[in-house]
Amino acid sequence: MAEKTLKEKTVGALLWNLVDRLGQQILMFVLGILVANILSVEDYALVGMLAIFTAIANIVLESGFSSALIQKKDANELDFNSVFFFNMGISVVLYLLLVACSPLIAMFFHQPKLTLLAPVIFFALLINSFSIVQTTILNKKFNFKALAKVNVVSVMVSGISSLVMALLGFGVWTLALQPVVLALCRTIMLWLNSSWRPKRQFSWISVRGLFRYASSLLGASLINTCFLNVYSLIIGRIYPVKQLGYYTQGNKMCDMGVATLYGSIQNATFPIFSSIQDEGDRLIRAYRKTVRFTAFITFPALIGLIVIAPALIKLLLKAEWWPCIPFFQLMCAGGCFTIFTAINNNFIKVSGRSEIIFKIELYKIVVTVVFLLLTFHYSVLVMVAGQVVARAVIYIINVLYSDKYTGYSFGSQVLDLLPYLGLSLLMGGAIWAMRLLIINSLFLMITQIIVGGLIYIILVKLSGSKLLDEALGMIFKNK
Repeated sequence: MAEKTLKEKTVGALLWNLVDRLGQQILMFVLGILVANILSVEDYALVGMLAIFTAIANIVLESGFSSALIQKKDANELDFNSVFFFNMGISVVLYLLLVACSPLIAMFFHQPKLTLLAPVIFFALLINSFSIVQTTILNKKFNFKALAKVNVVSVMVSGISSLVMALLGFGVWTLALQPVVLALCRTIMLWLNSSWRPKRQFSWISVRGLFRYASSLLGASLINTCFLNVYSLIIGRIYPVKQLGYYTQGNKMCDMGVATLYGSIQNATFPIFSSIQDEGDRLIRAYRKTVRFTAFITFPALIGLIVIAPALIKLLLKAEWWPCIPFFQLMCAGGCFTIFTAINNNFIKVSGRSEIIFKIELYKIVVTVVFLLLTFHYSVLVMVAGQVVARAVIYIINVLYSDKYTGYSFGSQVLDLLPYLGLSLLMGGAIWAMRLLIINSLFLMITQIIVGGLIYIILVKLSGSKLLDEALGMIFKNK
């Protein structure tokens, strides 16, 4: 009965997280395409230059406390209040520091306009500090339905606002104000959907206690964020501005799919699997099924996107954006490794070995630097291809550590992944060949999607995998 309860919790969590992520990404995709066809490549490049600073600041702001509060079974009111006020204080310090450094950032990229853009973009940090604990509480209570509603509505409001601003001629300020509107709307809705309110309580002892677990996650997240954003920094510094615009757009479009896939699974499974962290064999069985389910979805989705990318982007974006096609394809290839690296990190994190995640991230620095040094002398595309190879190497290191510290062996994980990778490659090859027969981009893309889906379902059925039947059965059971 307990196993059935865990399954029902997991499926319900996965479904609401998928609704949340898919709803967000579909809205962001549609509205983002409309805005991209109004704004210029240079506008996206300017905002892309600040991406690494925004990402790092958000990681420092959260400081790993969300995961620490979820992982701690007996977290009390004092813990939540202490984290809330700590986040508020950190957000003020970060904002003032980033604004003070904005002239230096502008000098580094040779873009004076960044001095004006930075204070607006970074203002979202102050607003986000009010929503971290609220989000954590809803996650800890498995209230993913409320989170889904909040996130989807917030994205819709900010996306529509951006479209209106773009049509009114706001230019790059459209992109600068969008994260501020998103943060404000999300924070207001979270407070309306949560009964928790901060009290005048604060304890450094509580903060230090949580930080013992959170510190390794903070360090790991900082390294991971630098890894994901360092290419924007280097491309913006040494290559023409448009190249960063193409990279930013390709990465953004790919990240919509990648973030939907692993974000949904990661957010849903971490609080649930944390509740069975002391049941070793049961935890491994649950995670093996999670990895197989992730492979079942991830490989056909990303390989399919790589194949249909030329037709998709030429249909959706104006010709000025078409050079971003190979960037998008390469990032989708790298996304496969990113997803499974994140899933393995989640497994190690649930087991309480947060210091191991930090150690893995140190290896990530070394691998990233090596591939950057080997490729930056060449073209931007060669450098991005090197990034894909670096992600593959990092994934292998990650799996080896997962084998050592969780009992989920390297061989078992490879065997869990290979069937779905093989079936997806067969599907991808079949729909790629269709471009030799169909010229019209719209007809080609629709045909590739339909035929690709049918081929994959048939291949899965023929392989004897029961994942499709199980997924459909649980979906209809939990409708």
